[in-house]
Amino acid sequence: MLWRWPFSALESCRRRYGSRFTLRASGFPPLVFLSAPRDIRALFNAPADALHPGEGGATIMPIVGDGSFMLLDEEEHLAGRRVILPFFQSSAVARHADLVADVARREVASWPRERAIPLHPRLRALTLEIVLRTVLGGPGALAEADLQALRERLLGMLSVTASAVLPQPSLRHGPGGRIWRSFLRARAEVDELIFAIIDGGARDGAPASELLGAFLAARGADGAPPARGTVRDDIMSIILAGHETTASELAWAFQLLAHNPRVLERLQVEIDEDAGEEYLTAVIHEVLRHRPVFLFAIPRAVKRAIDLDGWTCRPPAHLLACIYLVHHDPVLYPKPQEFRPERFLEAPESARGPATPLWLPWGGGRKRCPGRHMAVLEMKTVLRTVLSSVTVRAASRSIEHPRWRSVIVTPHAGARVVLRGRRST
Repeated sequence: MLWRWPFSALESCRRRYGSRFTLRASGFPPLVFLSAPRDIRALFNAPADALHPGEGGATIMPIVGDGSFMLLDEEEHLAGRRVILPFFQSSAVARHADLVADVARREVASWPRERAIPLHPRLRALTLEIVLRTVLGGPGALAEADLQALRERLLGMLSVTASAVLPQPSLRHGPGGRIWRSFLRARAEVDELIFAIIDGGARDGAPASELLGAFLAARGADGAPPARGTVRDDIMSIILAGHETTASELAWAFQLLAHNPRVLERLQVEIDEDAGEEYLTAVIHEVLRHRPVFLFAIPRAVKRAIDLDGWTCRPPAHLLACIYLVHHDPVLYPKPQEFRPERFLEAPESARGPATPLWLPWGGGRKRCPGRHMAVLEMKTVLRTVLSSVTVRAASRSIEHPRWRSVIVTPHAGARVVLRGRRST
């Protein structure tokens, strides 16, 4: 039921079993879901050697590779994280605002008007373009043709995230074999392009970007330079995390706005009057609360017995902070099924952003998403760009239900809406 109807399945489990419950599925360790703030706080503050979130994220290993900093734990993870953090601080991200706006304007101008269209595939192409130009832009940037070739091959390769063969290895044989073999071929083509970029930067001393240069300059504990495979894995990690999640969150944003015309109208007034972005920020917070693309934070593999707020957890369990249930707890968020951005304008903490551990769209602890500032910038820019020229109308009677796409959920029909022009641009 969690696979087909994740929202209702999680809510049903909480009603029946309370804020802690365990799900057992073939091919997976026991999955312990936590939704009480005290449990989540204890989870995120647990010793690094007791819980391994890298191991819990193994579903995406075929895409990002086993050398990815995302899948490492303890000091190895922190070392990789330290390389990328300077490039994703809010001040560094702000330098990409013009690039994001340019890509958004160009892509949005090509979207059809006056007929129902699925926005999610278009948003994936848009956010992938942004992340590639961010990761591989700069003084030694790729030629435009090479960048577009990489984008098209990546979109083909990452189509595997819509299939159950990624989280379920047993399905890679038999009926799922064709999908898996297609993915492996596409991955080999993508790797060939990425390795050429890495080798060119290492050979010529002119990496395609500052971030790639930082990866190449990193040194291990023994002082050795990174293997080219490790650099590839880290680049692929940023590409995957930097486009799939943002595109899906934007897809939910357009679905929610199309089905909530009062919110849409108020947001368009703020944009039209150039009255700042207070309501835009509240809308994004409410989208992230109401439709988080990650229903739970990266699972933490229990490596040794640990006391979690008076409750002993032992291997081989995996512990999951359930983002969806926290964000739909009526004690924390009154009337949680309502899409109401005003809740973030009324709350006392709104001036400094939502409070943790009640606010989990970016995960938490040592695995908190380093790209959150970039994601918010993209969401603000794309929403402002689209709504300044068109209005969004629902293409169905109700909002689309969630469909799993790898480890995230997206609108099941691709976020179908109708775009109607408002004024000339």
